[in-house]
Amino acid sequence: MRSETLHALLPLLIVAGLGFALFAAAETLDPALRGYCSVSPFLSCSKVDESNHTTFLAIPDYLWGIGGFVLLFALDIQVYRLGRGRWLDALTLVSAAGFLLSLYLASLELFVIHAFCLICFGAYVCNAATLTTALLLRRPSSGSGRSARPAAAAEDG
Repeated sequence: MRSETLHALLPLLIVAGLGFALFAAAETLDPALRGYCSVSPFLSCSKVDESNHTTFLAIPDYLWGIGGFVLLFALDIQVYRLGRGRWLDALTLVSAAGFLLSLYLASLELFVIHAFCLICFGAYVCNAATLTTALLLRRPSSGSGRSARPAAAAEDG
């Protein structure tokens, strides 16, 4: 896949993930919204949200998502503006941390809560796709050297 295509895909994935995280926050704050993604006893945002397993390090899961996707978006702007180098390294690292947190939260849902939140799943998929895209951007064959744009000649070091 071409570097330009990957760069166009990254902000879309990040904004989609932010949308899922914002909806997770909204349904936590307004329980009436939980019905939109509770389609069965297993696929149930309500069951997950009411499980008392919706925090990590005393921070609500949705705040991790919102903060993580906002940080990824800020890093992606820097990758686009200044080149890959350290900004792409930081984006990849934050994305990997988000992916690992997603794996942990998904395993909690499946093996402890015995229910799966479709909204959370959307955020998990966006995390995985963001990490995959960042890793593809790191490959030398994904574009011209390590620059963010074909016209960019200098690396940010």
